[in-house]
Amino acid sequence: MLVDGQANAVSVAMERWNVEHRVFVVEQYFRNNDPVVKVQRLFRRNFGIGRRGAVPDRNTVHRWVAGFRRTGSVMKKKPPGTPHSVQIPENVDRVRAAFFVSPRRSARRHAVTLGIVSSFASSHLT
Repeated sequence: MLVDGQANAVSVAMERWNVEHRVFVVEQYFRNNDPVVKVQRLFRRNFGIGRRGAVPDRNTVHRWVAGFRRTGSVMKKKPPGTPHSVQIPENVDRVRAAFFVSPRRSARRHAVTLGIVSSFASSHLT
C-alpha cells in the first residue's frame, strides 16, 4: 500500500529536473560566469536541498548550457524517430489503398513509404 508521500516521491523521481531547475542553473551559470560548484551551491540554497540531496552534476550543467547556446532553449530535445500518425480518415484511406494495390508487401514497408508509424499501418489492414 502506497502512502501519499511515497506516491508523490515516485512521480517526482520520474522527472528529476523540470524547466524551472534548468532555467535557474543556466541563468546562474551565465550571470556570474560561476564555476559549476558554485552554481550547485546556489541551486541547493534556492530549492532548499540538503547537503546530501541530489543536484545537477557537472556534465548535466554543461549539457544544459551547451544546449542553451546551441538552441536558445533549456527544453529537452524531441526524441528521434518517426512522429506519431494521427488517425484521421485520410490516413486510414491511404493505408487501405496502399494495401489494396500491394497486398503482399509488409505493413512495415507500407508504413515507411507512407511516412506513418508501422503499428498504425498494421492495425488498419482490414
